[in-house]
Amino acid sequence: MKKFFLAITLFFAANTVFAQAGISLTPGRLYYKFGKGASGSQFVKITNPTNKELEIGASFSDWSYEEDGKNQILDANTISTSCSNWIQILPSSYFIIKPGETKEIEIILKVPQDADESIPVHNSMIFFTQLNPGKTTDKNGASIQVTVRMGVKIYHTFNKDSEALIDFVDFLSYADEQDNKILELKVENQSKIWADGTVKWELFNNSTGKKTVLKESEFYTLPGNIRSLKQILPEDLPKGNYTVSAILTYGEKDVIKIAELEFSL
Repeated sequence: MKKFFLAITLFFAANTVFAQAGISLTPGRLYYKFGKGASGSQFVKITNPTNKELEIGASFSDWSYEEDGKNQILDANTISTSCSNWIQILPSSYFIIKPGETKEIEIILKVPQDADESIPVHNSMIFFTQLNPGKTTDKNGASIQVTVRMGVKIYHTFNKDSEALIDFVDFLSYADEQDNKILELKVENQSKIWADGTVKWELFNNSTGKKTVLKESEFYTLPGNIRSLKQILPEDLPKGNYTVSAILTYGEKDVIKIAELEFSL
């Protein structure tokens, strides 16, 4: 059987990430809180779980959230909230990790004296990329080259004491083009700090009194973000009049808010 090479790049960004093809990394987010002219350092740990040396290169990108919560990756230093050029990686932006070794990489962020304080949160993304791709084969015998790229999100704020404030913007039900019944909740980060949270969904059949719990939604926001959270209702849900409760929990203090919507099937 003739073999061919297929190059695949895998991208990961999370609190703790593991990739059998290449590297594991933790944490996936670093938070810095200090003013103009100040600096601070934090560390990420990168582990090589494979049996060969890995060459790793670090690079910077900007990023923002789309309304559905997906990451939009942009060139470094191209958006007003960027802090990509505030960051230094030590000991180097290129290094080698031996098999089974864990390296601790220092991430220094220094805020310029002329930084714009009207922007409440600056951010960046550091990508750690495996420069010598791993090789494996698929079920058809094709040889595959796998390059792992893992992202660490960087957040900075000037205000150490900012509290998160997330509120409801809209709550509606409708049928999509495939005639699926959709619940959509929109929330907005109205604070000057990043904030994440969850939404628990509870359906109550007003005729039978039966309660149905839907899958919990998780979300992340930056200041000013509107996040759209959608749920597809089960196809076998009986016809009738319903009340849905969306229980929002967010921030370090686990603030709870509840929105309700009545609809019919």
